[in-house]
Amino acid sequence: MELRWWPIAVVAALLLVAGGAAAWLMPVQRLQRRLRPLAHVDRLTRLPEFARVHRVYLVSMAVTASLLLVALIAAVVAAARPQHLAADDVGYEAAHPLDVMLCIGQPVTDPTTADLLRFYASRTGSFTSQQIGVTSTDLRAMPMTRDRTYAEQRLRYFADLAQIQQDLDTGGDVSVDARLELARGIEAFARPVEYVDYAPTLEDVLALCLTGFPKSDVPSDHRRQLVYLGYTQLRSADDKRPSLYDKNQVKAMAQRGGIQLNAISRADVAQTSQAGNDALRDLTDSSGGLFTLYNPAGTATTDGGTGRVLEADLDEIAANTPPAAVVGESTTRYLDFPQTAVSVALVSVLLLSVSLLGLRR
Repeated sequence: MELRWWPIAVVAALLLVAGGAAAWLMPVQRLQRRLRPLAHVDRLTRLPEFARVHRVYLVSMAVTASLLLVALIAAVVAAARPQHLAADDVGYEAAHPLDVMLCIGQPVTDPTTADLLRFYASRTGSFTSQQIGVTSTDLRAMPMTRDRTYAEQRLRYFADLAQIQQDLDTGGDVSVDARLELARGIEAFARPVEYVDYAPTLEDVLALCLTGFPKSDVPSDHRRQLVYLGYTQLRSADDKRPSLYDKNQVKAMAQRGGIQLNAISRADVAQTSQAGNDALRDLTDSSGGLFTLYNPAGTATTDGGTGRVLEADLDEIAANTPPAAVVGESTTRYLDFPQTAVSVALVSVLLLSVSLLGLRR
């Protein structure tokens, strides 16, 4: 652990030494008081009761002085901003943080969507410099952000919409406020628009998700990972309206940006096609990602309600992080680490307060 503002610690140490030296060396002016003489003082000081009281007094003063010194040192260390080298803990990840874009090709009210969002919401608390974003079929539901508090709240907000929809579908008692919140959440997640001369395809959705990375058209020293969950056939097979992108264009976009594509295709819905699965598998293989078919029907769930199979697939994707497209020189990153110093200072002050109260009594 290092100190960001080490001169504060140096100045505090010098003042502490100077104060201690002054208290030890400077003569103390004694009050001129007329004391009543006592007889046989030596007998009084040899009494066990007097020795016990004197011993308690010395121990109390030593403890009080020690707590005061510890509280002072901890406060000075906290003021000097303790930090530690991130490379010591996470090494390569510190210089090349991971950016994750969740690409959702299905409704936000689908329970599988909620499972995916909850999985990543539970991981945002351990983020340091990582970024995460969410893109639906036609909207950037959550732009790429490294604000882990905001990201977790936003992911859980969208994940909770599936339960409201399930309560409505099963005839449960859903309040008016919950219904309005569901409508607002669905609109905030996706706003489908019908076009006369255009219909979105799987490749269009992937392209939209790819552009959610900062400067997605050039390589970055950040590691970039896209996780797709949803349908592989977003329009009917006989729809002849043109699309914007094809598979080769999406593959080129991923290669230019150094983005790893991962896909979890739904195997239990009608909006699944073999051609779409083949395209996804080719895109994931070419970028070093993973492709999985997922059927949530009949699968066991974890304590948090997430499907065990889906969680295992997501764990495998999370473990298969891509390399950085631009390695360059590893930059030194420092992270503030004031928790220990502040905790020690608070505990010392509390104990000091209790000890002073005991001395007064």
